[in-house]
Amino acid sequence: FPSILRAAEILHDQPDIRWWIVGDGRAAAWVTAEIERRHLTGKVIMLGRYPLERMPSFFQHADALLVTLRDEPIFSMTIPGKIPAYLATGIPIVAMLNGEGARLISESSSGLVSSAGNAQGLAQSILKLHQMSPDERKEIGVAAARTYKRDFDRAVLMGRVESWLLNLKRQSVTPLPHTENHK
Repeated sequence: FPSILRAAEILHDQPDIRWWIVGDGRAAAWVTAEIERRHLTGKVIMLGRYPLERMPSFFQHADALLVTLRDEPIFSMTIPGKIPAYLATGIPIVAMLNGEGARLISESSSGLVSSAGNAQGLAQSILKLHQMSPDERKEIGVAAARTYKRDFDRAVLMGRVESWLLNLKRQSVTPLPHTENHK
């Protein structure tokens, strides 16, 4: 969150850019205090916690969806669960992370990526997206939805699991001989 708030400060003079934060956590009180201290009230709006079922109603009003991870080796090896959910919306992703998640978003052209903790890079990504035409943003969203269907759709994933299981069955090792205890 410090990097997100720093990016919001960098973009403070952009009248059309607002940060809507859905959710809360152990840092919510600190974030709220920092928003006030940094004079970001009205630019960064904390909406609080909502049930998962409500997320689509927030997504449909967003120009972009933000996903961030700290700069830790373990986080660079994973794709955060938010990424498939965001891809499915067909809304451009703005990411501030390293590793597999960043690679997926970059290679699929489904959003703009800056490295973990890079507030300046995040601000540049948001400004770049903001300056794009509606058609350019739509193209990124289409790429996101296509990536979801290709890599994360339930039917596709189940087909892959089924294929792996069939391959394992075909390659199965001969079972060990059964031995009985004789008295």
